[in-house]
Amino acid sequence: MHFAANLKIGEHMTPEEKKERVLSILVAIGMFENRNTRTGQLSGGQRKRLAIALELVSNPPVLVLDEPTTGLDSSMCNQLISLLKKLAMEGRNVVCTIHQPSALTLSMFDHLYAIGEGSCIYAGGTQNLVPFLGALNLHCPESYNPLDYLMEIATHDYDTEDESQVEKLIKLMDNGRNDDYRQSRTARVAQLAALKKVEQMMASGLMTPVTAPIMSTSKQSTFNFKPLTTINELSSRIWDSQAAGLGSQETADQKISGGSCCKPKKKKPKPSMSMPTLDLDPAHLCKRENIYATSFWRQLNILLLRTFLLIWRDSSLTTMRFVIHLGIGLLIGFLYYGIGNDAGNSMNIFRYAFYTIMFIMYCAFSGILVKFPLEFPIVSREHFNRWYSLRAYYVAITLADLPIQVICSLLFIVPTYLLTQQPLEPWRFGLFFLIVFMTALVAQSIGLAVGAALSLDLGAILGPFFICPFLAFSGFFLQEKDAPVYLRWFFDVSFLKYSLDGAMLALFGYEREKLECNDFYCHLSRPKHILKTLDMANANYQLSIFFMLGLLVMLRILAFYIMSFRLRLFR
Repeated sequence: MHFAANLKIGEHMTPEEKKERVLSILVAIGMFENRNTRTGQLSGGQRKRLAIALELVSNPPVLVLDEPTTGLDSSMCNQLISLLKKLAMEGRNVVCTIHQPSALTLSMFDHLYAIGEGSCIYAGGTQNLVPFLGALNLHCPESYNPLDYLMEIATHDYDTEDESQVEKLIKLMDNGRNDDYRQSRTARVAQLAALKKVEQMMASGLMTPVTAPIMSTSKQSTFNFKPLTTINELSSRIWDSQAAGLGSQETADQKISGGSCCKPKKKKPKPSMSMPTLDLDPAHLCKRENIYATSFWRQLNILLLRTFLLIWRDSSLTTMRFVIHLGIGLLIGFLYYGIGNDAGNSMNIFRYAFYTIMFIMYCAFSGILVKFPLEFPIVSREHFNRWYSLRAYYVAITLADLPIQVICSLLFIVPTYLLTQQPLEPWRFGLFFLIVFMTALVAQSIGLAVGAALSLDLGAILGPFFICPFLAFSGFFLQEKDAPVYLRWFFDVSFLKYSLDGAMLALFGYEREKLECNDFYCHLSRPKHILKTLDMANANYQLSIFFMLGLLVMLRILAFYIMSFRLRLFR
């Protein structure tokens, strides 16, 4: 709730006022006692109420809900619809789809719009549904729920060979244009009776009491539930843009004529009253900064805080990553123990460097591959409701994983580097760590792009195949000089080739001294000769870093636009 309040409410409210609003909403919907309960431990009805509470934080004038009563029993349905009814009575417009509501639930709705075969078969008050059907000689049995009877008609249960009842409904309703059956004032009596019945059930303890929360922005010591008379809250960012627009209309008009998404509004004469009025110009609302209630940096700060909070609360996966990197690092370190300065193990040093790159790369790739598919339902809903921009979310997930990836890489590289007795020169270790870490970031970018483009199942199955082409042309299995001429260009675009070149240069380049030979003869004892044998005599560490950096930026941009495309498809 605080996360939603900090994102959906602008700077016109202080943190204390936001906290007061959150608590007042929780009290109103009967969830104050559950305020410290994690969402996963809530019941189905509590989750429904929480979903509504999250949207009430910004005090919206319109609420649109898709099947809010699905999965709830009759008591929970009545409780939820009662809450929505009270919100509507305060001046909000509440629009929701609903299937097979009970008679008590149906009686609390002001207006019913029924669709059959893509056309409107009824539009009007719920109390006028039975007279409407009676006008077509379709008499609802007394023991029937009128809406169930309407749905049976819509599914052609009462059609004859010569006559379709649905076509009769559409014709009489004129596909929604007939307003003879709109809600009348006399129908309010039935609604009040239904609300009274639900209130009695709440008073008797059969269901949790709920009411419409107060949305005052002033500090209060106690909760007050006076209904609102009007909905007049606006995002502070929209208000600021309007104020700026009123102060410099000529500048705004110039911006509008330069290609705004809305047509410019004609200037109106200034009001004679001294009281300032709010003139909502749609051209200002089209600006990107007005789409969200908070700024990009504020969104990024809150998203980073939530990400780290989730990692802290469920630290088992992160701890497992640390343990795996440290455990495998110790295993490899003891496997290649003491080979760092042994000329007879020169090729084993090469294999150690390759294994280090591959292990760090695949762990980084697989760890990020399923992140976006798992979070997509949440991100799509929150982004669609304008909680935060995709750019803020994308930067947040990028920055949040950096410290974890640094720790994982260190937990593997430090013990293996020391146990294998590689050159104890800090700058060599820094070069080796940097190139391996850059490889991990590139692998993360590939995993992010693949995860954003594919579903969870396809990503888990096909994801590793996107690494295979780079692996085949890494220079470990086949050197570039031995490959067919028409395939050598693949080595120039393989990030694993540049990663392996940089790692070997960090270990053997830059005028390293001759390796010790403990055998009668060691063919690969000179570092320059080792690099030449591995077809790395012309390798360049700076070129490897810049190539990896350029590829990293390109893949991150690609993954961002893939995510953006997926979210547009969702909308």
